[in-house]
Amino acid sequence: MNGMNTTETQLMIKGELPFLTPDATSEQVWKHFYHLATLFAKSQELAPSLNCFIDVFLIRGNEMHSPDKDWLDFFRRQFAIYLMGKKCISCSLSEGDMIHDFLRMEYEQIKIELQNSEFAFQKENLSRWFASLELDFPWLVDSEELSWSFG
Repeated sequence: MNGMNTTETQLMIKGELPFLTPDATSEQVWKHFYHLATLFAKSQELAPSLNCFIDVFLIRGNEMHSPDKDWLDFFRRQFAIYLMGKKCISCSLSEGDMIHDFLRMEYEQIKIELQNSEFAFQKENLSRWFASLELDFPWLVDSEELSWSFG
């Protein structure tokens, strides 16, 4: 580790390669992204932390390359809303899996309701409509009560 400064040394994982190999398993990939998400959160880097947490749970759900782009858009938006609504940008693996499953069930229910709706929804407008949804996450509080922390 000659020539490395203190920051670079602290970001390395002891006993593991700092970079993924091309033949890495999906488990190795999501573990790597989870570690990055927590490091970004501790460094108060909101956008990279959110993106890494979102990718972790898409990979764990085997949906990173889902052909359903509406689902991916819905999940990315709603998972980010969930994380930002907490008082701390962090997410355990079991919590993230639970929210992933919750969002999947909500998405499937919304699709059924849209198909049965008397109003015609244009597919190209779903993204904006998804952005306007407010799901009942258990942490929702008044915006005056929010105080942020990371990691």
